Order: sequence, then C-alpha cells, then structure tokens
Amino acid sequence: MPSKVYFMNMHADFKENSFAKLQRMIKKLPVEDIIKPGEMTAVKLHFGEQGTFAYIHPVWVREVVQTIKKRNATPFLTDTTSLYAGGRSYAVSHIETAISHGFAYSCVNAPIIISDGLKGQDGVKVTINKNHFKDVSIASGIYHADSMVVLSHFKGHVLSGFGGALKNIGMGCADKAGKYKMHLGAIPMIMPELCKGCLLCVSSCPGKAISLTEKAPQIDSNHCLGCGQCFSFCKAGVFKINWGSTQPETVTEKMVEFAYGALLNKVGRVGRVFFINFLLNITPDCDCLPFSDACVVPDIGIALSLDPVALDQASVDLVNQQSSNKDVFATLHPQINWQRQLEYAQEIGLGSRDYELIK
Repeated sequence: MPSKVYFMNMHADFKENSFAKLQRMIKKLPVEDIIKPGEMTAVKLHFGEQGTFAYIHPVWVREVVQTIKKRNATPFLTDTTSLYAGGRSYAVSHIETAISHGFAYSCVNAPIIISDGLKGQDGVKVTINKNHFKDVSIASGIYHADSMVVLSHFKGHVLSGFGGALKNIGMGCADKAGKYKMHLGAIPMIMPELCKGCLLCVSSCPGKAISLTEKAPQIDSNHCLGCGQCFSFCKAGVFKINWGSTQPETVTEKMVEFAYGALLNKVGRVGRVFFINFLLNITPDCDCLPFSDACVVPDIGIALSLDPVALDQASVDLVNQQSSNKDVFATLHPQINWQRQLEYAQEIGLGSRDYELIK
C-alpha cells in the first residue's frame, strides 16, 4: 500500500494563511498517538551554518512547537555538532549560531539542546546489524526523547545528491564519532589537469588535509574527514569521487543505516515520529556551507508524512516537476547516484518509495 504524503502549496488568502494551512495539514496525522502529554519531544532541524540564510525560517518552527505544546508535551529544538570546523562544531557556538539565525526562545517558544553534548561526544550505541555497521552511535538527546518531529530543508547535497528527511536523521542524529565513521572512505579522486592553483581548497579544508604541489593538490588520507567540502569549494572540478553501484561501501548507505539507528527506538513505538520537508529556498548544496547559492527552482510548498522514504521521494518528484530538467539533482551533482539513499532505505525497511500525494 502506498504511503501517504500530504502536500500544501504556498498559496494563501484572507480565509486561510499559510500557517493555518500547515496546522490543518498536520491534523491529517494521528498527532494524539505521536505526541503524548508530559513527554519530551525533539524537534530535529538544521539551524544553518554561519553565512547561510536558506534554512527553515523560525516562524515555521514556532508553528510546530505550538502543535506540540497543545498536546501538553515539552518540545525542544535540537541538532548535533558538526564534524568540520565552523559555527556549529561545538555546542556553545552552535547555540549562538542558532540564536543569531532567529531561533531564540522568545521567537520559537522552545529551548535549544544540542543532543550530542558540549563537544559532540555524548552518544548512545544502538545495535542495528546492517551491512556496514553492527551498531551506530546516536546523539543521546535524540535517543532519549520520547517522540520526535523532523523538520528538513529540502535541497541539494554534495555527498548524497539531495538532503531531505533521511539526510537530516542519518547525518544529523549522529554524534561526532558516528559522523566520522560515516565519512570514512569518501576520500576524493583528483583530476590534476583541471587544477588552476587558486589554493581555495587548501584554505577551506576543515581537516587541513590538502596541500598543493607543483603539479596538483594532494590529500593526506590520515587527516581527510571525507566531508566533501572540497567538491563545493573547487569551481574547476578537480575533486571527484566514484560512487558507482558496484562499490557497496558508500557514505550514502552508511548515512541511511544511521537513520535506521536514530529511528529504531522511535519506530518500534508506532507513529512516534513524523517528518516535514520544506521545499522552500531549494539551494544546490546543504546548509552546512557558509553561504547560500541561488535557488534551483521556485518555492514549491511543504510536505509531511509518517514515512521518510516516501516523503523524500515525493519531494524529489515535486522538484523535478518544477524544472525543465527531468533530473535536477543528477545535474547538480553528477558524481552522485542520489537514488541510492532511497533504494537502500527501502531495502532495510525505513519506508517505501511508493506514495500517494494528497494535496
């Protein structure tokens, strides 16, 4: 049976504004079974790196917080520390970044808790017994939450082709050690003939793993984090990665396994998580970068579902329908098979790519 994905466009009028429309859409879900009175509910989102502005606007987050509080539950906004250096690498600077982007309590009516602790070391081992990992390390704040609402800014992504609900819970619910395990093996190949010698890759590498010789950049595998930022910073296309379907060890599959682990103690309690994708400000790359590029398609709307796989599949389809390009994310990131995260998530039981879109 196809999973239900609910969708609202951004049209509004005097009879119903967009916030009321969102609340009406949320009521299509069995919220009373998802969020229980007296419980702690994690609102998982991405606060945006310093320099970007395409993250989910705080006023939308406030609407979700109000829904949770109406159920007499206790919401908290949460994310985890980043693997790379930046405004989100540790809890204190992460919270400061979030507040500077408008996520202060006075705006959203909920506190911020960075779920993997002060330095990203607070994780809980979850046994999953999948192809790449027997167990994964999930941020303790997310693991111990009674329920969760996952808010994802849908956009392109340099490592997974696109970033939606699966990316948000896979990469975003892991502690630092988990993120590192996911990224191992993603060391780029180098096309030396394309190098312009600009040194941007050297100065921008979070792991300080890149040096420039007379011929081309060199990567120290002992220091490479596998974060993929060099793909974005290098405009000459020097850095490549070969992730064909014949190579089973991929960052994408590892990310999906972490998503499985993040949801395992929630999925076991039927309906204790729901997912909302914001198809607004759809940029080529993720909100981890310190800038926001021009949007690839006009704003589309907001979608939600109990099934993260169906939700992400529907979101991809909605983006492609807005473009003359039949495969937007393959064009943005041709080195990535973006479909693999959906295929693999379906294979391991996270959801179904088959969906019914209910407008």
